[in-house]
This record gives sequence, structure tokens and C-alpha cells, in this order.
Amino acid sequence: MKTLFVAVISALLLSGCAERYFNGPGAEALIYPETHIYQFTVKSTQQTEEKLNMIFDTVDEIDSGASYLVEYRSNKGKKVVYKSLKDKTALRLRADEFVVRQNSSLSNDIQLTITYHALVTHQCAPSEIEEVNVSRNCFSEVARMKQVSHKERIVEGL
Repeated sequence: MKTLFVAVISALLLSGCAERYFNGPGAEALIYPETHIYQFTVKSTQQTEEKLNMIFDTVDEIDSGASYLVEYRSNKGKKVVYKSLKDKTALRLRADEFVVRQNSSLSNDIQLTITYHALVTHQCAPSEIEEVNVSRNCFSEVARMKQVSHKERIVEGL
């Protein structure tokens, strides 16, 4: 009976101590997947190519391990897609998934489906004298998460 009582008291004391370290209101950073679908009708090949390049560059800055699905309806769309991907050989290697295929059931000439992981950070409050700081390591943790190259691995735990 004494050992049971000592075990219960020890468990209560240890859980009280552990609670002190996780007393924040929530996470300072949130990583979540975003899926965007872009549809293009090719009127000007140069203008469509510029838009595709702008989208590829923007998404590559956010997450280098994004998933890309590029679908085209006709040979005109195929030429524009391959022309815009001509100088982006590293993009295909870095991406988690990169698929270019023909889909004759599209309503537009090109459809681009991109899934990437975005990082939203919380504004860290500065410490104050004689106040309990609930986000003790906020600055260092947010800075560390911003430097992670594959943000989805934080979520998946790989």
C-alpha cells in the first residue's frame, strides 16, 4: 500500500513539473500543405511561358520539395510547358513529385497543380522582468524552422 501511495505521489509530482515546460498557449510555428491549381489558355506563348516560370520560381522559393502535376491538352500546350521547363532541370530533381502528362479532357490548354508546405510563424513577444515567459525559446525555434529545407519532414517526423 505504501509503494502504491509513493508511486501515485511521484507520478503527480513529475506530471506537475513536466507541465511547467509546456504551458504555452500553442505552437509558435505552423507548417501545413497548400494545393494550388492554375489553368492557362495559351494565347501568347511568351506570356504563358513567363507566367509558368514566375509560378515555378515563386513556389521553389517557398518549398523546394513541392509536388508538381503539369497537364497539357494539345501540342501547343506541350511546347509551352517544355520550353518553360528547359532551363529548370534542378527543379525536377528537387521536387518530391514532378509529372508532365497529356490530358485531352482539360477545358484549358495547360493545368498546373502544385502542392507545397507553407510555414506560418507567430510573432514572438519579448521577455519582461518579473513576468513568466510562456514562449521561452520562441526566437530560436522559429529561426530554426525557417532554415529547414524540407518543411514537410517536420510534420511527418521523418
